[in-house]
Amino acid sequence: MNKLKAPIMILAVLLLGNLPACAAGMPNSTNTESGQLGQQSVPQSSNDAYANIPADQIRLAGTDVDFIWEPTDPLYGFNKYPIVARIHVESISGGRTFSPITNQYVFPQTVGKMTVREAYKGDIVPGAQVNYSRVGGTVTYDEYWNSLNKAQQEKILKLNGGTKPTDAKFIRAKITDDVDVEAGKEYVALLMPQTGQDGQLSEYSVQGYQYGLREVRGNGAQTTVLNNETHEWERLDSFVKLP
Repeated sequence: MNKLKAPIMILAVLLLGNLPACAAGMPNSTNTESGQLGQQSVPQSSNDAYANIPADQIRLAGTDVDFIWEPTDPLYGFNKYPIVARIHVESISGGRTFSPITNQYVFPQTVGKMTVREAYKGDIVPGAQVNYSRVGGTVTYDEYWNSLNKAQQEKILKLNGGTKPTDAKFIRAKITDDVDVEAGKEYVALLMPQTGQDGQLSEYSVQGYQYGLREVRGNGAQTTVLNNETHEWERLDSFVKLP
């Protein structure tokens, strides 16, 4: 088994307490300063809420996680997760730190709409437009702050001279080495179906970080998927089991 780097996760585990997040995203002085995005303006977008946030108002909070993956088995993800499909990302609705699925605070997530192009495994119908969520997202600093437990907040206050940081309106919380989901692109995705406790919301959670969301191009026998580790395009059957 291969584990992603996890020096920050050691601290996150100690501070996590009862916060049910997959990782304790905590901006520190290094991540915050080095993670400031460029100040160029961005065009308005109706299908990508992130594109409408001024880049100079966003700070990056990078977080490592202790995540097990088997790199020697190309079908590890296909066998591990219940649904595997080719999907088209129709929109990025925005980020959230409170999940209506679990009814609790979570590490920032990105949510939006996707259309299923092809189904390779599991109970999902090609042509369906469904909700998706994915770990990592851009949220207001207040949303991010409210998702942290008391110990995490106190850690940030200590690093910031006892005051709550005010130098950024938004936090872009991201898992180290992960890739960003992009509106308008097609991917082969590892998915987990989820339904809220009240039954009012259903969505598909994209799993596996950079291993579970791979850009796809071509059709039929010419279909290839992008390896996010090597940045090379590989045959589809190197990632999914075809009939």
